[in-house]
Amino acid sequence: MSHTVQSQTIGLRVSREVPATPDEVFTAYTDPEAQRVWLSQLGPDVGQVRTTVDLRIGGVWEATFFANPSVLVHDVFTFLEVDRPRRLVTGHVGESTVDGRAQPPIRTHIEVTFAPTDAGTLITVDHTGFADTQTRDFFENVAWPGGLDRLAAYVAERR
Repeated sequence: MSHTVQSQTIGLRVSREVPATPDEVFTAYTDPEAQRVWLSQLGPDVGQVRTTVDLRIGGVWEATFFANPSVLVHDVFTFLEVDRPRRLVTGHVGESTVDGRAQPPIRTHIEVTFAPTDAGTLITVDHTGFADTQTRDFFENVAWPGGLDRLAAYVAERR
């Protein structure tokens, strides 16, 4: 993981190797049924995650889930580039409520690549546009590592 600070842009890079093909990983990353499993941070109750995906340039991936029992997250990703199974680029608007109180939305830019390796696929996430380092640090140290770990576990269970 590395930090990027350029002008007004605060960003991060996170990578994770997954023992599966780029197509398998890309499919799990973008398939609503798979997302209902790997986005769930509260365990196997897939009913906690609502997600829809229109996988095309200009299409939207919308996900609503509980990050923990007191935090409801609503993410909207607009697809800017779709290069199956190599790359996805999205604009992201994230909204959340903590104990029922709305938090300021975040607006960021996300590039995800799926590169073949000898052991499977290297997923690399470049996430930029954070307004502050505290939010970036949360995504770098909690959100992305946890999500990528759950994605890897999901893919491994289905191989």
